[in-house]
Amino acid sequence: MPEPSVPSPDTAIAGPPRPRIRRRSRQQGRAQRWDARPVLTARDAAALRFVGEQYAVRDDVLAVLLGRLSPAKPQAYGMLGPRTLRQRLGRWQQAGWVERRRLLGHTWVLPTRTGLRLAGLQFDPWEPAESRLAHHHAVALVRLHREAAPGQGGWVCERELWRRRGKASWHLSDSALPAPVPAGWQGIDQAWELVEVELHQKARARVVAALKTRPPHTAAITYYVPAALHAPLSTLLASVVRELGGRPEVAVEPLPQVPGVTYMPTRGDAG
Repeated sequence: MPEPSVPSPDTAIAGPPRPRIRRRSRQQGRAQRWDARPVLTARDAAALRFVGEQYAVRDDVLAVLLGRLSPAKPQAYGMLGPRTLRQRLGRWQQAGWVERRRLLGHTWVLPTRTGLRLAGLQFDPWEPAESRLAHHHAVALVRLHREAAPGQGGWVCERELWRRRGKASWHLSDSALPAPVPAGWQGIDQAWELVEVELHQKARARVVAALKTRPPHTAAITYYVPAALHAPLSTLLASVVRELGGRPEVAVEPLPQVPGVTYMPTRGDAG
């Protein structure tokens, strides 16, 4: 039997053919990594929805919001730390979900159309009006106060109330929350508490018009106001409610304090 031939050390051993590598041209640009585009998480979607529903939020409000949505223990006051917040915002901005703007000395976060759609919202992107920023910011803080678990309290934002109102002439409140159906209401299985944030004293005629044109099934209205406005607005509302026969039930509360976030100086008559 012939002995098997043994290749010499200098003999090349053939292996499987090498795959042909196609190189990208300069016109095609650099190849994108498979993981280069951020993946939307449930936490991202919940935060983007909050921001979109409130038009826009300051970055400190977003820090509180993301801290509450975090599965880990937040750094302080239930807030995300500054470095982590910058990283998160950078990721969102790179993905095209938000833009950042410097307005009235603060950084504001505004969702893009892409960000709104990813959050399940059909609103148009909001173009900031500086005269409205203090009011929108105050409403966001009231929401954080009333809705400890973001998105779980039944909060209906002003933008959604506008959509639901359609062509009706109801007064548009800053938000609405589900409320117990008052005793004596027949054939009604849903009631609402309207939430109003007032940063300035309103004329009596405007208050009367707002209460007279409240939406159907309004069981109560809660006003949140600065400390200096609490007494005069309480007196005015008590008088108007008496004029309207004792309805609806109205309460006046001071603006809540959210640790780590401050209110803005008010301008004009925007809230």
